[in-house]
Amino acid sequence: MLIKAAGVRLSLFLFSMFLLCAAATPLAARTMYLSPTGNDSSPCAPGAEFLTLPAALGCLSAGDTLIVRNGIYFGGLIVQLEGTPEAPILIRGESLEAIIDTSRNGLDALRLDHSSYVTLDRLTFRHATRAGIGIINCDHITVTNCRCADNGKWGILTGFAYAVHFEGNECYGSKDEHGIYHSNSGDRFVIRGNILHDNAANGLHLNGDPELVAPGSDGVLDYGIVERNIIYGNGQRGGAGINMTHVHDVLVRNNLIYNNYAGGFTVYQDNGTFEQGSKRVVIFGNTVYFRQNDRNVVNVAQTSEKVVVANNILVATANHAVLQIDSDYLSTIVSDHNLFWGTGTAQAVERKGRATTFDSWRNGGNDRHTVFADPLFANIDSLNFRPADTSKAIDAGMPVDSLKAILTGLGGFEWILAQLDSLPYEDILKNYRPAGAAPDIGAYESGAEPEKLYDFNGDGRFNLIDALALILQSRRDPQNKRLDIDGDGSYSASDVLRLLLILIGIA
Repeated sequence: MLIKAAGVRLSLFLFSMFLLCAAATPLAARTMYLSPTGNDSSPCAPGAEFLTLPAALGCLSAGDTLIVRNGIYFGGLIVQLEGTPEAPILIRGESLEAIIDTSRNGLDALRLDHSSYVTLDRLTFRHATRAGIGIINCDHITVTNCRCADNGKWGILTGFAYAVHFEGNECYGSKDEHGIYHSNSGDRFVIRGNILHDNAANGLHLNGDPELVAPGSDGVLDYGIVERNIIYGNGQRGGAGINMTHVHDVLVRNNLIYNNYAGGFTVYQDNGTFEQGSKRVVIFGNTVYFRQNDRNVVNVAQTSEKVVVANNILVATANHAVLQIDSDYLSTIVSDHNLFWGTGTAQAVERKGRATTFDSWRNGGNDRHTVFADPLFANIDSLNFRPADTSKAIDAGMPVDSLKAILTGLGGFEWILAQLDSLPYEDILKNYRPAGAAPDIGAYESGAEPEKLYDFNGDGRFNLIDALALILQSRRDPQNKRLDIDGDGSYSASDVLRLLLILIGIA
């Protein structure tokens, strides 16, 4: 009897544990569809196909995927979607022909509100009254490979959105303002590899908005990475390619800005307290070219401090300054190892509204290694901004260790220093730097192309034969540093694997 009772108790215990585990385990992730031939009466079940966006989004919960089949769907929605780190929500277009079109009542084509852990991928958002995509009071929202076209005010707008990641998107034709507008205290952001063009104002506008604060916010955008973006044709109503106000700890590197109508980079403050002004901004390894513009290339305004401008190709137009440095904290502004062109040396630097000769500026301690020279772009007319091998930009940049030493000396750059340690040191095309004796100035690293780095058989091409040549060379000279493809300090079989991954486009 005791054995039987014990068995019953054990069975009850195991059954209780099963129920607890079942309650703690989320429902299996579902894949559903939005389709021009769908049916909004479909149940919220795996494989369901819906006809309209509200019906499809209304079914999504943590872990679900919505595939949007090619077609045109009416926008103008505000939705709350709650994914989790372990079970994010994915909304993915079949291609960019999956289109969320128009809005009503002054809305965005799609607005995420109080949402978390949601990814929008490979979708087109167009013709909205406000933004193509609105992200308000959200966290951990990712937007990748999307197109925001011809919207009323913005391509992508954020407000009080934290840990956002925008990569590989194209935003163009914003009629009133910006391509991407990241605002309202949204910390920890990554804006990478986007194409922002032909917007009325800024290509990218970063604005902490001290006048608009919410509980727990500070009116500052903290901790951002802005890299490998291509920004052109913006600013007919004014505004920079990359506009930064009320930002702290932002690394801006490897961006290409060309043929905009107003400024290149701005770092400034338009209201709020001194502590809400822009601080600790690094503008490193970018290329800016103007065919025509009505502003200076780099503007660092009065209250901005601890700004570093290094390794940039900065081409102004006649009678406009390359650098407009109005900061009241000049000892914390560092500019060096740049290449200036497009204007005369007498107008290259503007200080507090007055032109300062380049020699006077250098005698004050800045830009001692900067050169005044034609960057010798390969072909401006075909938009090839890679410098020729004979350019003064080649191997003339500041080594990243020197940049780290400057930031350490200025103090307070711990977060950016950590990013420099963790991010690969690469150019706009993800080629490793440096390829020569020192990194090149500007967004491109000459000599870092695979056909130059990995042409081990010397035929001027990069293909599978080079992997065999790598192995053969390692037998003759295993200590050759050129054979260390993976950067671990020595040659091994992992270098062959790395080369093969680069060859097929994975690494």
